[in-house]
Amino acid sequence: MKSIFENDFKGFSTYHTLDSDIDVDVAIIGGGIAGLLCAYHLSLMGIKSTVFEARRIAGATTAKSTAVLTALQSPMYKDLSKKNNFAGDYIRAHKEALELYKQIIAENNIECDFEIKPAYLYASDEKSIKKLQKEFINLQNLDNDAVWTDTRFGPAIKMEDQAQFNLLKFLDGIPFNFDIYENTRIVDFILDKGLLISQSGHKIKANKIVIATRFPPTLSEVYYFKMYQAKSYVIAFKADPLDGTYTGSGDESLYMRSYGEYIILGGFDHRAGRHKKDVNYYDKLKIAAKKYFAVDENEINYAWSAMDSVTYDKVPFAGSLSKKHTNTFIITGFNEWGVLNAMICSRIVANAIANKKDEYFKVYSTHRPYCSKNFGSFLPHALIAAGSLIKGLFQGKKRCGHIGCGLRFNSIENVYECPCHGSRYDNDGNLLDGPSTKCIEVHKK
Repeated sequence: MKSIFENDFKGFSTYHTLDSDIDVDVAIIGGGIAGLLCAYHLSLMGIKSTVFEARRIAGATTAKSTAVLTALQSPMYKDLSKKNNFAGDYIRAHKEALELYKQIIAENNIECDFEIKPAYLYASDEKSIKKLQKEFINLQNLDNDAVWTDTRFGPAIKMEDQAQFNLLKFLDGIPFNFDIYENTRIVDFILDKGLLISQSGHKIKANKIVIATRFPPTLSEVYYFKMYQAKSYVIAFKADPLDGTYTGSGDESLYMRSYGEYIILGGFDHRAGRHKKDVNYYDKLKIAAKKYFAVDENEINYAWSAMDSVTYDKVPFAGSLSKKHTNTFIITGFNEWGVLNAMICSRIVANAIANKKDEYFKVYSTHRPYCSKNFGSFLPHALIAAGSLIKGLFQGKKRCGHIGCGLRFNSIENVYECPCHGSRYDNDGNLLDGPSTKCIEVHKK
């Protein structure tokens, strides 16, 4: 299902598939927003990189993003202040990322429907209003731009001078002063030797490696214990424009923005592979569209789903993969706020490759204190993964190719989904989404 942004975009140039062994300086795995921006930052430093994309560049999560640029996200700053004291730096990093987008757009004269808009974080029930009030008190100590206000959707925190745009048009406008290989899936990571192997068997020798996929496919580290994949649903329809971007903070947690004559409405996020049986989340969005915008079911023009990785402390990872693999870097875990996070995280990694220390490297560090501080968030998801792994032992061929978890069939979208880490397969077992790198057999022969 194409997003409204894909429909309104002419498409990127096509790039060759890797058909021979090659040596490169910096190999970037993943041709989404993070990988492409990392290559862009490196090019500004005079460092040559090569991007390897399993399908078409910017064709997965990037194409489905609602492309809202705001530091006002979920009610998270109170927890960030308490756990790691990162809250102030996190806000400043996002404001700097927004300024970088403005700068790149101006320098390259990019037409990408960029608009300055206020952002609202709203609450629609008593419980979430109380939580939002506490978040506002904490935000006032961090950022004097945040104000309390009322909206048609409920009380809200408002932050001026945030933005929205078409991410695909933006990427199409930046100079690609780096090599790109499409339809080149990397299936083996021999990191001790700086060696990558593609699905077709070709070898890539690299001095530095950047893994910029939505969820890291390598099993050599424990990132699959540090985050999970979440799924969200989106529809678009014609309606009067909104004055800003809106994100819900309660159980409903809807998010919405305008795009031309359309309203984009999303929500009902859940852990990938944990959809409720016989629940059609698109139908739930249609009910919300009727409630808030008086739009009937037959007036829905677009519907799509999006996936993203979620860390237990709500902060992405950007830095070296581990203390052992210092020449391999990772960019992941955007917590459904990938556009600004991708800008700052890709710069952090590019600076690390250039032996420079980024101002915000500690906030996004892959070596930050993590497990002990987030045990309460980690435990319920760990139990889900453990149950799925045990189920996989008794499920025959319908096991994920990643670590063998039992798959669940999503009858609404006609796909198999892994509850452990979010890999997805079509009805014939063909791989749709990682971190798995291989197809599976789902039918008995």
